[in-house]
Amino acid sequence: GISVSLIQLAHAYTIFARNGDLIPLSFTKVNDSPIGQRVISENTALQMRRMLETVVAPGGTAPQAQVPGYRVGGKTGTGYKIEGGKYVKKYVLSFVGIAPMCDPRLIIAVMLDEPSAGSHFGGTVAGPVFASVTANALRALNVAPDSSVTNIIIPKDALEESM
Repeated sequence: GISVSLIQLAHAYTIFARNGDLIPLSFTKVNDSPIGQRVISENTALQMRRMLETVVAPGGTAPQAQVPGYRVGGKTGTGYKIEGGKYVKKYVLSFVGIAPMCDPRLIIAVMLDEPSAGSHFGGTVAGPVFASVTANALRALNVAPDSSVTNIIIPKDALEESM
């Protein structure tokens, strides 16, 4: 199989956030916007962002990843772990997302190794972590909301899991 690290996956999302350009990875603030290399068309990047938004929409795999007041999008991941050369019923979960979708400022990647909260799906476990981290980061960066809070849909089962 193919595997990528969480940081490689997050780095790949810069392509969608930057309209098809892949930029160098940086762990510190960069004052000047880096020059990227075009790897997909702007139209393809826009289509991908639209698809990523459907993941957090009602009926998607991660509505719990919604951030009040912001349009966000991302992708869930759920994988079996391998022990002794065989897949076992232990999981690695992820959610990688972009925020806000209208003018991307953040790409946040969440990974949970062997979650013990009952669920083993990226959308229901890693999605809420993404939502919390993203909401706090957007506020800290003073990023203006780009969506009405009334758009937030909280699935019934999410409320039951939190109680």
